[in-house]
Parts: sequence; structure tokens; C-alpha cells
Amino acid sequence: MIRKLFLGLVVFTLTACAMSPSDSSVPPTPIPTFTPDPLTTPDPNATEVDALGGVQSGDLFVWIYSNPNPPIRGDNTFEAFVTDANGQPITDAKISFDIDMTNMSHGKNVVEAASMEGGYYSGEVHFLMPGPWRVIVAIERSGQTSTVNFDFFVNFK
Repeated sequence: MIRKLFLGLVVFTLTACAMSPSDSSVPPTPIPTFTPDPLTTPDPNATEVDALGGVQSGDLFVWIYSNPNPPIRGDNTFEAFVTDANGQPITDAKISFDIDMTNMSHGKNVVEAASMEGGYYSGEVHFLMPGPWRVIVAIERSGQTSTVNFDFFVNFK
């Protein structure tokens, strides 16, 4: 009797807290490994841009890379590759990475990315713990700011 009462209480509590398992969850998009070789640079006209970790924002295309890949708890290098709609690298932007967990907030954590050659931007990010994370890439150019979101999973090590 006590076992049934306890089990009922546990099920009720998990349901009330919305912590019961759900089949509708969508796995996060993996972040591709950074490979700055021009022969392997993503093509914005390709049909499988999303499979490469790319997102379109207005007339910009943004790809994000992580080293190591997949990202791990601790220090990681994030790189963004930004092009215009014609595939020309954007070299005059100010890029930042704002990282936060998707299931609990750790507050604002913005990292300014340094400009590299050919439309690449790099910044060091630190993940406090493994789990589901999001990076919001902000692209400031000509007085306007665009943002794109990438969801992914950070591993323990």
C-alpha cells in the first residue's frame, strides 16, 4: 500500500513539474568541425546547407564550427563563417557568440569573436556543464544587427 502511494506521488510530482519523458523532443543540430580549407568551405547555394550547420539570416549565410567537435564541458573554440547571398565572404562585420543552456539560464555570456581572413571569425567559449546549449551568433554590419541561433549538445569530455 505504501509503495503504491509513493509511486503515485512520484508520478504526480513528475507530471506536475513537466519532467515526464516526451517523444516530441527534437535532437539538437550537431556543430561541424572547423576545416578552413577553401575547397571544403560551405557553398551557400548547396541544397544541404542545414546539414553543414549553416543558417540564413536575411541576405547573410552563417556557418558555425567547434573545436573540439562535439563541444565539451570547459574551453572550446567557436568559429563562424559568414557570406552574403552571392557566396562572397563578409569581412567587415563585428561578430559575437552568446551562449546559454536551453533548459536553464546561466545568465548572459557574450564572447566577442576576432576577425580572421576570408569571412571567418573566432572566439573562445567556456561551457560550465554538459547538456543542451544554444549559441546566438550576432552579426553587426553597417549599423544593423542580425542574429542566428544554433542548438547543440555539450558533452562531458
